[in-house]
Parts: sequence; C-alpha cells; structure tokens
Amino acid sequence: MGRLRDDSPALAGRREERKANNRAKLLAAARRVFAEKGLGEATARDIVRGTDLATGTFYNYFTDKEDAFRALLEELSEKARRVARTQRRQPGRTLEERIEGAYRSYFQIAVEDRELFAVFRRNAGAIAMMPGESLFEAGVDELFEDLVDWASVGEIQSVDFRYLATAMVGAGFQVATQLVDRDPPDVDAAARFCTQLFMGGISALPKA
Repeated sequence: MGRLRDDSPALAGRREERKANNRAKLLAAARRVFAEKGLGEATARDIVRGTDLATGTFYNYFTDKEDAFRALLEELSEKARRVARTQRRQPGRTLEERIEGAYRSYFQIAVEDRELFAVFRRNAGAIAMMPGESLFEAGVDELFEDLVDWASVGEIQSVDFRYLATAMVGAGFQVATQLVDRDPPDVDAAARFCTQLFMGGISALPKA
C-alpha cells in the first residue's frame, strides 16, 4: 500500500481523531484534579500527570488551567440546561409535571456524573469570581423566558420572575449538593420537594 499524502482526507481524519482523543483525555484528567484539589491548587502539570500525554501537549488544546476549567463548566451547564428545558417544554403535561421533570433530569445528571458535579460544587466560589462567568446565569435566563411564557398563557400569576428563576435554579443546585451525598440518593424525592416548594410554598411541603 502506498503512503498517504499529508493532505489526504484519511490522514487528516486520523489527525482530527487523535486531537479529539487527546483533548478528551485532558478533560477527563481535569475533572479529577479540579474535583480533588480545586481550581486554586490545581496546575496544568497535575492534569497532564493524569494522562499518558507529554507535558507540552496540554498547551496544544488549552491556554491555561482556567481554559480547561471553563470547558468543563460548559460541558455540564449545556447538558443540564438542555435536559431541563426539554422537560419544561414537554407538551401534554401539567405545569407541575413539567417542573418536576426538569428538576428530576437535573438531579439525575448530578447523581450519574458525580465527579463532574463535584467540580461545580467544590469550585462554586471560584466560578463566581471569574470575569464574565456565572454558575447559573444562562440557566436562569432560560428559565426566566419560560416563566414569562407560562404567565402569558395564564399557567402562573405574574411575580418577579427574575427573583423566581434565580431562586429555582439556585435551590436546585443546593439540593443537588445534598442529594449526591445521601445513600442512596433519592432523585424523585428531591424533585418532588423542589417542585412542591415552588408550586405552593412551604405550606405545600410534607411534614419532615
């Protein structure tokens, strides 16, 4: 067989596959390092040590450890927002069922991918201090839009939807931090709790 030309589609495909695999290895190692050490204590060298790659390889994919950290945040944020919004927009379901479904899907991600969620939990303070970053901002904005839509069709009364969206998203995160530490974690109970809290206030919650 002849040697592949440097510009051949097959060789280019192999290079792209190798680059994707290397990036995935670095992000997998970064999960462990940031979850265990936190952003402040972690180094790029710590991340590379968790792979079979050369030290300099890290900088082919990320400018610094913060760049890798943001990539992890985007991974979990996008996944959580996608599944939650899908549940909130399920046709043929009551508002309560849609809200509970959104919380359930979010909590399921937290339980199934505890390592990545631990990155969020351990580094929440660092994330809040990052310029232009917010742990919840995109999720709050999307929920705000849905709340306005629900009010426009009479499903909920008009209140301060910015406060409400912030409270609902923040509560979900804080409940998730408790949920993942329970043995076993009861995703359904956590979803019902948050839903009942926001659908009816404290009076709607079951007695402890």
